[in-house]
Amino acid sequence: MQKLIILFTLLLVIVGCNQTEAQAEVVVADPTPSMTELAEANPSYGGYIDYLWVENGDSFSDDGLAAYLADWIVEANATDVPYSSFGYVPSMPNEGYDGIWAVAWKSKALRDEAWEKWMANGSAEKLASTHSQTLTLGGENGENVFGFYAFQPRELSNPWNDIGPNQKPYNVDIMFCSFNDGQGFEQLRDTITNDLSPWLDTYQSENPKTSYNFSIEVPSYEPDPSFDYIWKNIHRNTVQADAGNAAWAATGSEIQAKFDAIADCQPPARFAGYSFVD
Repeated sequence: MQKLIILFTLLLVIVGCNQTEAQAEVVVADPTPSMTELAEANPSYGGYIDYLWVENGDSFSDDGLAAYLADWIVEANATDVPYSSFGYVPSMPNEGYDGIWAVAWKSKALRDEAWEKWMANGSAEKLASTHSQTLTLGGENGENVFGFYAFQPRELSNPWNDIGPNQKPYNVDIMFCSFNDGQGFEQLRDTITNDLSPWLDTYQSENPKTSYNFSIEVPSYEPDPSFDYIWKNIHRNTVQADAGNAAWAATGSEIQAKFDAIADCQPPARFAGYSFVD
């Protein structure tokens, strides 16, 4: 908990600037803010996301998934809490899940309100009774639901602009990262601001049809996970992702070395992304 509070404090300066010494005032220190307060005060805060592992049932099919999704949206809308939702399908089989179902809110308070109404409405039970053999979300008792605070240091270019049954999937590459000794979000912030952002500006000016963004997401669940954050690269499709990765390998090696000195990141896992509710 203390570690994450320190990390969030450093993230507060990703966007914006500090007061000058002349502007500083002596104030009485407030009690230590919560993780949620620190996250939501961050100018680059993008919202709160729950990721639910998907386990396909014996009767899983495209038609069954479509029917499940339609009924799930009815139940989610019944909470009367604004949200967005999307799903990830791994490009390679994964022993832990068949897919990932995500629900995002503007704040953790909205997330908590939505879950409270979802449970009060008996929504999970309704879906299970109607689609018992289609899929299971989040485990039998919610053990596979994982919450994250999401941050977007750059303005979104919205690579996931399709929605509906005929949408073409967008590409998501996810890396789990752990800070090296003596490193943290302050160093990550500086490298993003001073090195990555100018590189992206140049690349996107030379490739104006490319739609790309990235997200840094910090886990909120206990006990503390074995990583500090996930880094998501989001492209409109795999062709753009591969082209961007090739350009980065050719011209971004010095910047990558700086990132490598800050954190140890696992090789990226690739997913096909689909928008459910925008």
